[in-house]
Amino acid sequence: MSEKDNNLTPWQQKHVEYQKRKAEEAKKEKKANQPKKVHFSSPFLKSLPKTEKNFDDTRDEAESAELLEEGFETNNEETQSSEAPIENEKIIAQLEQLSQENEYEYEEEQIKRLSRFSSLFKGSAPLLKKMWPALAIVVLVFVGSLYLISPLSKISTFSVSGNANESSEQVALASGIQTSDSIFNILNNKEKIEATIEQKFPRISAVTINYHFPNRFEAIVKEHTNSVYVKRNNQTYLVLNNGYVITTPVDATKLEKLPVLQNFNDEEVKTFVNAYETLKPAIKSLMTNVTKTPTDATKDFIAIDMSDGNQVRVSLSQLADRLPYYPSVAKQVQAPQVVDMEAGIYTKPKAAYDAYLSQLSTSKSASISAQNAKKTDASSENTAQSTTTSSN
Repeated sequence: MSEKDNNLTPWQQKHVEYQKRKAEEAKKEKKANQPKKVHFSSPFLKSLPKTEKNFDDTRDEAESAELLEEGFETNNEETQSSEAPIENEKIIAQLEQLSQENEYEYEEEQIKRLSRFSSLFKGSAPLLKKMWPALAIVVLVFVGSLYLISPLSKISTFSVSGNANESSEQVALASGIQTSDSIFNILNNKEKIEATIEQKFPRISAVTINYHFPNRFEAIVKEHTNSVYVKRNNQTYLVLNNGYVITTPVDATKLEKLPVLQNFNDEEVKTFVNAYETLKPAIKSLMTNVTKTPTDATKDFIAIDMSDGNQVRVSLSQLADRLPYYPSVAKQVQAPQVVDMEAGIYTKPKAAYDAYLSQLSTSKSASISAQNAKKTDASSENTAQSTTTSSN
């Protein structure tokens, strides 16, 4: 080892030795990979001139000498590698070149293997094109069979949303759905289940059952809204916006701001609600109390008390057509007024209208009394005549 090698650190010395060792291994591998010359013995060699016969031997000896000289020079270069950093770089470059050659050979080998593998399927494309529908069906049947026997094909949860008056437990019970039911069974009977829930709950107007992957179902409920109240025999009942009367009485102290119909039968309630639901919210919010006030000309005449102090009188059959004019009429009068819409539209102060109704009622009562008196007199005369006739 030279003096400069002694000046290197231990790590640098080991690195130089490693580079020397790798260079020697590379040269040995290169020599091993070189094709060996084969000398064939032939009778013709004996007949050759001596100079020609020994030509190969002389060339072999020259090549051996050259190799020895190269080995000697290499050894000299290796001993001087620590003294000249440029020589180290040359060795590293040679190692890198060898590694690149090895990688190239490895890639070529992989390409050959892939080509051999692809050759196995060469010419099978037409056959695969013919067979793929059958293969696809087989795969689908297999996957479907696995799904049917797995827990994913059974319903895991059933939830209810949108319900305000009916409980989720009651809706779920009415649906008949259980967690062990098949998903496909529920999907096939979806419309039937929805109709069953709607029939069992008058408050529910519509039900939509939705499927959520992988095995959850949800019933989205839409309920009827509260429309009006109807008062019968000192009991108040809620009426839905479809005209259905809830048979359970409502606490009179907990009523919403909705019109109260006085002594309306079911048919009249439904007729009123159908017309009432077509009105604008601004008009509906003014209506407080509704009573039946039939006249000789209009049997379905009703009186609607408004929260602004006025009263509207209109026939039940013309409620949807005439009541929309009320806001424009109310702007032109000073409450309290009676807006009569029986035969056209006219207004009259409420006190005067009540006096008119009282007078009309008195006149009507007097007319009825006079008619009854006439009937009594006529009946008395008929009785007297029949008695005289029988005495004769």
